[in-house]
Amino acid sequence: MVKNVKMEKVAKDVLENGGSIAPAMRRAGYSEAYSKNPHKITSSKSWQELMEQYLPDDLLASKHQELIMKTDEHGEMDTQATKSGLDMAYKLKGKYAPEKHEHTVETIEVVKYDQQD
Repeated sequence: MVKNVKMEKVAKDVLENGGSIAPAMRRAGYSEAYSKNPHKITSSKSWQELMEQYLPDDLLASKHQELIMKTDEHGEMDTQATKSGLDMAYKLKGKYAPEKHEHTVETIEVVKYDQQD
């Protein structure tokens, strides 16, 4: 694997500081236009390999198990912080199905009439 320094900066930034990938891309030196489309790096094989290095599936599975079993001092389920961290990890690794967006297009029929006097 060819080492991509900018991509690695993005990964470290997001994992250490949280937040979105696009601002991390800009801070790492990607152009404004390129950083508006984070999927350009997150869908790459290099990004997936990097995510496996930083967030191996066995670590996610272990944290997921902790989330399922975690309770607060009153014995109640306490999942918010862990859920947020896991959600970010799964998103970074591309484990969620792509979001679907529904678009509605209306058609207008144009009818041309010949005018006769």
